[in-house]
Amino acid sequence: MMLDLAGNTVTATARGRDAYDTALLHLLSFRQTVGDDAQHACDVDPGAPMPVLLAAYLGLLSSEKGDAQAAGSRLRTITDTSMTLNDREHLHLTAVRQLYAGDLYGASATTARLNSEHPRDALAAFVGHQIDFFTGASQRLEARIAGVLKSWSDTDEYTGYLQGMWAFGLEEMGRYDEATDIGTRAVERHSNDAWAIHAVAHVNEMRGDFEQGINFLHSRSADWHTGTFLNVHIAWHNALFLLEREDWSGALELYDRFVRNDNSGDIALEMLDASALLWRLRLEDIAVGTRWESLAEGWRAKLDEPWYVFNDMHAVMAFVGAERRDDAMNVVAALEKYLARPKPSTNWEMTRRVGLPVCRAIVQHADGDFAATAETLEPVLAQLATFGGSHAQRDVVHRTFIDSLMKCGRSDDARVRLESRLRQRPASVWARKRMGAL
Repeated sequence: MMLDLAGNTVTATARGRDAYDTALLHLLSFRQTVGDDAQHACDVDPGAPMPVLLAAYLGLLSSEKGDAQAAGSRLRTITDTSMTLNDREHLHLTAVRQLYAGDLYGASATTARLNSEHPRDALAAFVGHQIDFFTGASQRLEARIAGVLKSWSDTDEYTGYLQGMWAFGLEEMGRYDEATDIGTRAVERHSNDAWAIHAVAHVNEMRGDFEQGINFLHSRSADWHTGTFLNVHIAWHNALFLLEREDWSGALELYDRFVRNDNSGDIALEMLDASALLWRLRLEDIAVGTRWESLAEGWRAKLDEPWYVFNDMHAVMAFVGAERRDDAMNVVAALEKYLARPKPSTNWEMTRRVGLPVCRAIVQHADGDFAATAETLEPVLAQLATFGGSHAQRDVVHRTFIDSLMKCGRSDDARVRLESRLRQRPASVWARKRMGAL
């Protein structure tokens, strides 16, 4: 019997087990090498299922159809080679198959069963946490990790990384003091814990403490500038703080250095951040040069058929930002066609309830039809979380709605929204400036 680093039984040789432990540790810490680490684990022990499952999860959690198809090939290696799997590994295989079929809710339930039956399975905790993020399930983001942490001690290698996940869940639940405390302790435990750094930055964003956020990220720059594939997203958070300071050039400098440049690889999760940042600048009437054109080209090469509608919304932003309205409408048309035939897919439901209306609203806003934008967005705002992402990411939709209310003359409605924001973010320059304009 072989045990992994956390004491779970694994079907593997000693070399395969060790390579898997390394890959999992690098996944929890968001190291850029994790893809190569997972492949190495597969290569050193071709009969071990957990490295194959970890590699498949990586592809399925990228939010891109091509990576998901590659994950399908991973699944076939398990079937074709008749690998032996224990009960826990079978549950992971079920979760991977559900993700591959587009059933995020089913995969969430399967990982929840893993969390309950095998609370020291750090991969199950990580995957479930990411699924909760992709489906905007704030309560589960916190409760899932809080539940498994009871089975870990301070001496366990993975505990700090699990605390970083818990901090993010606490932030999404609005428990900001706890999130800051847990997240800061996680970073002190592992300075390379990019997810914990990201969780603390989220608290600063949600409270409007932009100066504190800038100082925090600057103090941790050596921990997130290189080595982690979260560096683009953390730089995006840094840029959001600079936008509150109205430091447009500073935000664009971060965009060019980290978010998108000639060396960027057209990765959907990174282009998503690029679109969201440029759209916020567009709402401020800030010129961004040719950046929209490059980004639109990246999205055009990436989109095939609907897969994750949160990405589609950001692609539409890029297309209208680059004045490529036809490309934007092609996305809308593709989503309409996609919805015409019901599918047992989480993305289909997300698209129906929120995604398609938001994509339409982005085009309406770009067309200058602000009354229609507000009318389209208003019914979906209450269920926006089901669309995926974090509160900070979805805030771009709320900002677009407020901007539309102001521009179509619905000042009273805009004032209500801004007053609500200022109660939560009293230091918000963005909200105060707009309140003063009413």
